[in-house]
Amino acid sequence: MSFAYYAPTRLDELLAIMAENKAGARVLAGGTDLVVEMRDSGHTPSCLVSINKIAELKGIRREGDTILVGPLATFAELAESPVVTDGAFLLAQAALSAGSPQVRNQGTVGGNIVNASPAADTVPALVALEARLRLSSQQGEREMPLEEFLVGIGKTRLEPGEVLTGIVFKALPEKTGSAFVKLGRRNALSISRVSVAVIVGYEPQGLTCTDCRIAVGSVAPNPFRTRSAEKIWLNCSLTRGNREICVAAALREIAVTLGQRASAGYKKEVAPALIRRAIDAALGQVFDGWEKSL
Repeated sequence: MSFAYYAPTRLDELLAIMAENKAGARVLAGGTDLVVEMRDSGHTPSCLVSINKIAELKGIRREGDTILVGPLATFAELAESPVVTDGAFLLAQAALSAGSPQVRNQGTVGGNIVNASPAADTVPALVALEARLRLSSQQGEREMPLEEFLVGIGKTRLEPGEVLTGIVFKALPEKTGSAFVKLGRRNALSISRVSVAVIVGYEPQGLTCTDCRIAVGSVAPNPFRTRSAEKIWLNCSLTRGNREICVAAALREIAVTLGQRASAGYKKEVAPALIRRAIDAALGQVFDGWEKSL
């Protein structure tokens, strides 16, 4: 197993290395996916670039109503960050559900995104948060929505010589709850079979839904928003009946993506329960009487 190895300490160094090795360079962050892939496939890149010493790619901070996450932020850092738990609770939940403590301490949110797995735990939460990605190369920086960045299993819009350098999204306002739930084959260390990320906001005076976002994972090549279901509940009353109409609409969208695959029947059965559970958990954070109102 022979390949060139670089460990730059500055972003400009990284971009120069990537520009020189566009065809065969692979970025190494936490390594929880890439190292396993190299071991199992026997395939090695011509150039491996470790980015773990680059300070510009680390950290989690809030600027006004915007949260900025470095791609080297680990799952453990996301789960424990007051910035995330206060402003994007569902992302903290998603990060906490990822793998084992060892994986959460090593694996990074940037790797979770760029790997483009249908079952990536943090991606549905970030899609619901309408996260945007900052992508950098020696030609400059560009920004695009995460949902547009993912274009299939293991496929992204990352150009040769380009790296993910930032994740940006708005912190959730008051009276807006959020939740992430997933179902796996076992209770721990499980790859998601279905995951749901929900954001729900409401107006206390009229008990009207002011924000509804539902993102699902492991039911299509990439996580996605069930936008027709979201529109049904938006500006309507927070009632059990409206919740069920919303859940049914989300299931119709999911059923289309599942097609005739072997797991489709099972996922169609469990998805509504997970969406319902996520909605109830999200509203329960900000609406004390939600459970009683059911």
